[in-house]
Amino acid sequence: MDLERQVKIFKALGDPTRLTIIRLLAVKELCVCEIIPATGKSQPTTSAHLKILHEAGLVKYRKDGLSVYYRLADNALKKLLETSGKIE
Repeated sequence: MDLERQVKIFKALGDPTRLTIIRLLAVKELCVCEIIPATGKSQPTTSAHLKILHEAGLVKYRKDGLSVYYRLADNALKKLLETSGKIE
């Protein structure tokens, strides 16, 4: 993995809102409509955070009709969270 990719990943994880989203997704796949209230942010702000996480390769999404569901892209991130603290 090149240095630029690693920087992008750690920058994405360095924001409290994005880390909250990652912790939620470590438990299960969630619809954006479920992520928004958990972050306490507006829909556009939450979507912007999800876009950053997606561009960093940390989350994947799928569309089901009008709903968009997000999940972790890799179980390695879940393992990292488990070793660094409790996942809620």
